Amino acid sequence: MAKKSKKRTTRAQKTKKNTSRQIAFALILVGVALFAVVAWLWLGASHTTGGGDITAIPDDLAMATLSGIKRSGSPVKGQPAPNFGFRYPDGKSYTLADFRGRPVIVNFWATWCPPCRREMPGLVKAYEAHKDEGLVILEVDVGETPDRVAPFVEEYGMTMPVILDERQEITRLYRTDSFPTSFFIDKDGVIQVRWVGYLPEEQLALNLQTIMP
Repeated sequence: MAKKSKKRTTRAQKTKKNTSRQIAFALILVGVALFAVVAWLWLGASHTTGGGDITAIPDDLAMATLSGIKRSGSPVKGQPAPNFGFRYPDGKSYTLADFRGRPVIVNFWATWCPPCRREMPGLVKAYEAHKDEGLVILEVDVGETPDRVAPFVEEYGMTMPVILDERQEITRLYRTDSFPTSFFIDKDGVIQVRWVGYLPEEQLALNLQTIMP
């Protein structure tokens, strides 16, 4: 009789031990899941503001990036504009796709380019005139350093986002080798006009009609 009692006690202990392991394993799974959710929310808050709220964009120069960007679209009229990202020193980052639902001009330029200098006042004027209507102008400087670009930005009073494409990643993505070049992108993210060369204010106004509501 004593042996049978000892055997029953051992089985009970094993059952209790197995139950404890199952509970511990379940708790670990719940912890991992919670950690993943918190990390996802933190990354979302840290690396993008979302919604295309241009009023929240810092005044600093941004750095262009294709890191983590899915490659799609083609830089020709009638096709979705290729997506790209840009990141500020404070850690905020945006993508072209964030501005879906708003008309966008992506302008490629450089400080050494005389036609770029000629057209910049018109672009600044257009931005100031239409930003309250939703217009976004992304000024992509090609292959230059912040020290070179900052005085130019101040000289021309550029209040729109200025993006430094030092490695010319976005420039190659948009197959652009002549400056200035401007892409007019509608609220659906589709290119309506690709304009190569100097953009007079009259032509700028006509091109805007293809993307403004």
